[in-house]
Amino acid sequence: MEKIGYWVPEKKRKKLNFGELAALFRQRGIELVELDLQKPLSDQGPFSVIFHKLTDVVTQAAKGDNKARCMIDNLETYIKLNPDVVVLDPLSAVKNLMDRNISYQVLLDSLQSNHDIHRKVKVPNFVEIHTTKETEIMQLLRKAQVGFPLVCKPSQAHGSLISHKMSLIFNEAGLKDIKPPCVAQTFINHNALLHKVFIIGDQYFVVKRPSVKNFTLGGSGQSTIFFDSHDVSKFNSTSFLNELDETDAAHVMLEPCSAVLKSLADCLHNGLQMSLIGADVIVENDTGLHYVIDVNAFPGYDGVPDFMRVLFNYIERLIDCPKTREHHPFIPRDTKANQDSVHLTNGLTPILQDSRDSREEVPVKGNCSFEQTVSKTVKRPLNDVVENGVDSACKKSSSVVVNGCAQGANGE
Repeated sequence: MEKIGYWVPEKKRKKLNFGELAALFRQRGIELVELDLQKPLSDQGPFSVIFHKLTDVVTQAAKGDNKARCMIDNLETYIKLNPDVVVLDPLSAVKNLMDRNISYQVLLDSLQSNHDIHRKVKVPNFVEIHTTKETEIMQLLRKAQVGFPLVCKPSQAHGSLISHKMSLIFNEAGLKDIKPPCVAQTFINHNALLHKVFIIGDQYFVVKRPSVKNFTLGGSGQSTIFFDSHDVSKFNSTSFLNELDETDAAHVMLEPCSAVLKSLADCLHNGLQMSLIGADVIVENDTGLHYVIDVNAFPGYDGVPDFMRVLFNYIERLIDCPKTREHHPFIPRDTKANQDSVHLTNGLTPILQDSRDSREEVPVKGNCSFEQTVSKTVKRPLNDVVENGVDSACKKSSSVVVNGCAQGANGE
């Protein structure tokens, strides 16, 4: 019997219904096997496909944990001895996303190398910081054109309790709150609305989540705000950071362009050479530009309808036609070894100022105009799901058109 191997941490295993996935494969005459990575995989296979969520294990192995190192070695040994096995996703590609500085550079390179999208989707200017000296930090910010307000994120994106502990810094006085190693990134106003793009091979889903409200350049008296990004972006979040000011709440919300999101999903799938990806996308509230503010491997897929069946369908296609997915992980131009040479523009001027005032306005072309990204009639709910550019609401009879799809008048 053909076998599919997988390994995910216990928390993810309890959250997702692997019994359902096993049943789907069983109907196809395929056995779904939970890998014991502490033992050689040659005794457990052979496997046609292996998928995994090993980010925490990779982190522990890098810190010298012998058990974790053994697990990674067993997987890498099996892959080396069985080069035809399809791996979702290659460890080398996953490791690129575990360091925020490297992941942003990989992401930036992928976007810039794609002619269909590089003017429509940006990465906010960023720079990695390894010092607490405020004068040196200012020099790094100016060189990378990172403006206030800025978001400070730990360099380690996975495998640490502090990976999602972030801070909003509004002025030079707040630089004392920086805790290296971290990545400083220009904060982009986006009306407290985050679009989580969940990619499963050649399919993508978009789920709305709350996010951080709009801010402008703070005066010398504006204190740093500390927050946990997971808490702020939960579906039922009630953080004060989610509450738009009265003037901002009265403005028309800008919707992402489905054609741009489709191009982005394809770009990430092919550029990163990965299949299970999550990208956090925001739409700048004045220009309508799309920004990717984070990307991660094998996300939670919260809100994606029937995720296990979608995953099954994708793996089934890989089995039927394995040549459709060959892994050659993207190598970034810049890594930590050359971090001082980072020169990112995205239209920002080198002078630190309100980042909203100095960005160039790039109209969205192609299948979406700038005007088509604006939802003027209905406020779409935070549990709204878009599948491959089509709102889930399209399956219902309705009269309101949002992003080219008929939607119920009540926003369902």
